[in-house]
Amino acid sequence: MKDGILVVDKPEGVTSHDVVNSVRKIVGTRKVGHAGTLDPFATGVLIVGLNQGTKLLPFLQIDEKEYEGAVRLGVETDTLDRDGRILRETQCPPIGNEEIEKILASFVGRQSQIPPIYSAIKKEGVPLYKLARKGVEVEVLPREIEVYGITLRTLDIPDVSFTVRCSSGTYVRSLARDIGIKVGCGGHLKSLRRTRSGRFGIDKAMPLCMLKEMGDKWVDRVVGLRDALSLPEVMVDQSKAGMIRTGKELYLEDICSGAVISGRFMLTCNKELVAVAEVGEGAKLYLIRVFNP
Repeated sequence: MKDGILVVDKPEGVTSHDVVNSVRKIVGTRKVGHAGTLDPFATGVLIVGLNQGTKLLPFLQIDEKEYEGAVRLGVETDTLDRDGRILRETQCPPIGNEEIEKILASFVGRQSQIPPIYSAIKKEGVPLYKLARKGVEVEVLPREIEVYGITLRTLDIPDVSFTVRCSSGTYVRSLARDIGIKVGCGGHLKSLRRTRSGRFGIDKAMPLCMLKEMGDKWVDRVVGLRDALSLPEVMVDQSKAGMIRTGKELYLEDICSGAVISGRFMLTCNKELVAVAEVGEGAKLYLIRVFNP
């Protein structure tokens, strides 16, 4: 059975979990997961892990994301998107491209962002959206996020479309709300398309409908374990690979004498991924994930 990831172009109107269920049927395995949830109304890049590829998802989920979104100014909803219940409507003030561009630019950088109450963030083990649906009042704590860049695409009042590059954990719905607040009339996220997740862009994504029609040729679209990661690579021989896979205690000098390595890296043997590791105290090799042939 193939191990690795599929880059899927998620369609509108289905959940990310629905995509996982569809992929399970296509590839014939239960061991499938995804990195980075997209809301049902959103489309675009969804990374799906197959078999041992599911072990990669924590590393891929934290990668930088890029989105194309649109804010509908003057209409606020409880979910901060178009699927929510309208809370209030306000006349949008006259505003031009230059003013909007300044407002968008003000969001670039590290900042605290308040996530939507309708989100999968958990409070004492319960997703916030479940508490919100029951009418339970919950304090939503701000999160540290970073916006690397945001540019105006089009301005057609009351709609503002933009492209944003941001850190993992950024809620574009919250960004849309905050843009509306700065304009002075509130707003919600009208549309959202993820165009990139880490190194995987929309040009590499396969529409789910096409994936279903490919038959066994879906195998050709799988990105292998080693190729899916963009980490520094340290190659080891088969003997060392065996030691790593059986959990033998090793040190950095055992695999690459004299090397200076910081942060996470991947260990490979004959172009196959053996483990993701980092160097711990005393140059001890700390294995984060191990992959078996």
